[in-house]
Amino acid sequence: AEPDRARIASLMAEVEAALGDGGIGERIRDGFRIAIVGPPNAGKSSILNRLARREAAIVTDIAGTTRDVVEVRLVLGGQVVWIADTAGLRETEDVVEAEGVRRAKRAAAEADLRIHVIDAEDPSPPPGPVLSQDIIVFNKSDLRAPGLAPDGALPVSAKTGEGLDRLESWISGFVSQRAASVEAPVITRARHRERLTRGLAALQAARDALDQDLGFELVAEDLRLAIREMQSIVGEIGVEDVLGAVFSRFCIGK
Repeated sequence: AEPDRARIASLMAEVEAALGDGGIGERIRDGFRIAIVGPPNAGKSSILNRLARREAAIVTDIAGTTRDVVEVRLVLGGQVVWIADTAGLRETEDVVEAEGVRRAKRAAAEADLRIHVIDAEDPSPPPGPVLSQDIIVFNKSDLRAPGLAPDGALPVSAKTGEGLDRLESWISGFVSQRAASVEAPVITRARHRERLTRGLAALQAARDALDQDLGFELVAEDLRLAIREMQSIVGEIGVEDVLGAVFSRFCIGK
């Protein structure tokens, strides 16, 4: 039984390594998420428009113009990137704006990278947590000396375009580095991750059955379940699997 344990342990290690990719595979397939966050009227929408090279978001001098999350799809660093402009973070009695702030916080929490915008005209620090990979930009540097920017912040001017090339390079470097951070193969679909998770659980059950001497018939059944999950990923699927998938998704014969 020792060789059997070793083979099961080796396969479990491979599956665990694949599942431990931090979701990079899905990000490579669907796109990395980046959120532009900061106080109202700091120039977040203008920065988005500069990066998108089009008027994707409405820009006015009125604080609180952005009420919902506005996303644009770009290709940076060889990867698909979704950049989201969010409502300005502040306390408000306006019901619609408050909902926008809630969505902004959610977008920031779910993003792979946050661009924290500091308004040079009112340079208060970012209100939310700043992670090590996040980018802080000091916008409206055409109005204030860039030397007033906090340490590590990138001076930019959405009005003149100053510093936007460097911001784009920082984003490109981040996504290309993240995409290269795991070795192939990577999981690119949520369905594959679900199947691998179930397969890993079956392998764990098989190993436990071996350790507890519960009988090889139980070990064999757990291994059969694990193989079935793996086969569904690599494409070795039987007729019953196909029919089950069809009837579970479509109303046929009713």
